Amino acid sequence: MSDHSRDEPATTGCLNCGAPLEGRYCAQCGQEAVDLAAPSWVVIREALGEALDVDGRLLRTARAMLRPGALTAEYRRGRRSPYVGPLKLFLVAGAVLSTVWVATRGVDARFYHLEAYQGAAAYIEAVTRGLLAGSVAVAAGSWILSAARRRFVDEAVFALHALGVLALFASVVILFATGLKLAWGTVERVPGWLPSFPILLFVPAAVAGIGWLVAAVRRVQGVSWWWAAVQGLILTALAAASVSVVLFSSLG
Repeated sequence: MSDHSRDEPATTGCLNCGAPLEGRYCAQCGQEAVDLAAPSWVVIREALGEALDVDGRLLRTARAMLRPGALTAEYRRGRRSPYVGPLKLFLVAGAVLSTVWVATRGVDARFYHLEAYQGAAAYIEAVTRGLLAGSVAVAAGSWILSAARRRFVDEAVFALHALGVLALFASVVILFATGLKLAWGTVERVPGWLPSFPILLFVPAAVAGIGWLVAAVRRVQGVSWWWAAVQGLILTALAAASVSVVLFSSLG
């Protein structure tokens, strides 16, 4: 049997940095040992394993987002590898929210008989800056409310997780509202007994978002429900004010 039929690498030095290998991973650069002469089935198996690991991380992150504060709690325990990183989650969430908003502007224009929105690039930039400002405000507010007992970087991770999850939640709400607008076609065809969209969808969504944030504060900070509610409302106000200021100043 050929030596290459086994999983063990045939090389004795790291092919990336040249350091001697003492195990499966290089102690210097962290690259996994590579056998350039490995059979095709081994290469395919490793590629599939990497792909499934990425998908598994996404699924674990999605499930954790449904439990308020779970991602931050896991991060603070040191369990970071199984989940998407806080900054990456935040950036992806911002990109998703911007894309969803821009993609649904045409439906809104037809529904309300408005002119088509032309400032997609400006809006994407404004949303990104607004979310960043909101995350800074939440991190600073949470750090101050904790009387600076925790590291600011820990509060920054909490803020990135919170703003990322809420941005994705807002994207889902926008898509749901867009689906209803597509079904009705124009605002005149909305059943008269239904309340307006802000009351029908956006107010309940805002209440749900605040409730998620309050529960996240309680899980992460380990405080009572009443103090978590106070902190959640304060952090919501700080985030909303920061995002609104950036959006209005950027988009006029």
